[in-house]
Amino acid sequence: MTVTKELISALNAAAQADFKGAQMLLDLVNKACGTKYGWLAKRVVFFDDPDADTAKKYAHAHDLWAYL
Repeated sequence: MTVTKELISALNAAAQADFKGAQMLLDLVNKACGTKYGWLAKRVVFFDDPDADTAKKYAHAHDLWAYL
């Protein structure tokens, strides 16, 4: 499975309507792709160090849609 800008757009839109459902979809994407994406302001983000503690992880979070 490849993460595309269209997929991230759909996840971001789903988060605006139903965040709990969008979280489940992002969990599936993470499992299928072996990624560790997260949320910031209901937008999918990636982290420089996804295994860091929460403060460090979110200090270096980047909007995935903008990156793609």
